Amino acid sequence: MSGRHLPRGFRKLAVSERREALREALGLTDAELAQDAPFADLADVMVESSVGVMPVPLGIAGGFLLDGESYNVPLATEEPSVIAAASYAAGIIARAGGFTTGADEPVMTAQVFLEPQPARHAGPESLAAALEGERPQLEGVARGDLERMAGRGGGFRDLRIEPLAGLVKIEIDVDVRDAMGANLLNTVAEQVKEDAARLCGAQALMAVLTNAARGRRARAWFALPVAKLARAGIPGPEVARRIVAATDAANTDAGRAVTHNKGVMNGISALALATANDTRAIEAAAHAWAARDGVYRSLTSFTVDGEELRGFIDLPLAFATVGGAVSFHPHAERALALLGHPSAPTLSRIAAAVGLAQNFAAVYALVSEGIQHGHMRLHATRVAYKAGARGDRAREVGRAIWEQGDISEEAARRLLQPGELQPGETQSEGGG
Repeated sequence: MSGRHLPRGFRKLAVSERREALREALGLTDAELAQDAPFADLADVMVESSVGVMPVPLGIAGGFLLDGESYNVPLATEEPSVIAAASYAAGIIARAGGFTTGADEPVMTAQVFLEPQPARHAGPESLAAALEGERPQLEGVARGDLERMAGRGGGFRDLRIEPLAGLVKIEIDVDVRDAMGANLLNTVAEQVKEDAARLCGAQALMAVLTNAARGRRARAWFALPVAKLARAGIPGPEVARRIVAATDAANTDAGRAVTHNKGVMNGISALALATANDTRAIEAAAHAWAARDGVYRSLTSFTVDGEELRGFIDLPLAFATVGGAVSFHPHAERALALLGHPSAPTLSRIAAAVGLAQNFAAVYALVSEGIQHGHMRLHATRVAYKAGARGDRAREVGRAIWEQGDISEEAARRLLQPGELQPGETQSEGGG
């Protein structure tokens, strides 16, 4: 079946006209179209050609103890087990003293790429030498664009010049304080690009920040008594040994490492989305860091030290608490208020702890009772909802079909009375 057609010039229509066009194309009812109406104007100024919003559940993972401070962490995710797992792990770790965390200064890097011109340069090394001669001028250009940031304690930190294969790269390090810094870095990079090309007769290729954020890392670690890790009839010391072995597997098998690190990012990306941070940039930086030595490995490490299991994570986390959508989206503002209006480094420390907790919870389940036990219990509630149950009744029915071992819409409907079915649903509808 081909896609539904929208009118020509759709993106130029007013938001109300785009929504009406969508209604006609998809045959939406007034009630369906009204579901996201309160956020239609907000969406219209955030992205082009918007027609509404795609709601994602926002929940709270409570009980995170970081450096003696307690946090209730907002997480936005569609996956049912993420918040439950994060809260479960946070509770276990809090009872053992909580997380210790740390974060680097919020330094981001802009990159400029130049091409040597045969009439002026023998090659990249020749152009790099010429640029070194203009270093004071180039640093002055960068500092000039960063005066306001310098007034807030950030600003210019370093400039590096490096010949590459056929190119020369200039990198400018900037302390962006509580911002992610993309617009500022790109502005600085473009100005340096123009001046560098003019001063040395080079061809400017491009200028843009790098999202690798290797100078903006955050870390978290914890220690748990192995005796407290007994689960599913397996003694605590054996569970601890298995957690270490499972992480070793992620360091030797890339296929396992991908899923292992997906578990880490379940928590980190959910916090990024809840606070309107750039989830794609944060995820790209994390996965690049996992492969920094040419082999894709685990983002976390676990070791047994005497009677303790120790967990650790260290990765780039360019979280922001001002600027962009962070300062614009009302739900992001609420999420940051719940966290006590943290600085960007503090939010990055929280993210590191959430990622480590999420990964610990997943591996802990995998090496003991298995991952599906908890997943299917939560999935059963969704099935009950799809069958027509609502509110507390959805959880009751979900629990019942999970206990029966028949997690299907048909099984859920058998437990529902006709009056409980939502409009348009019938007892004869097909099962899952």
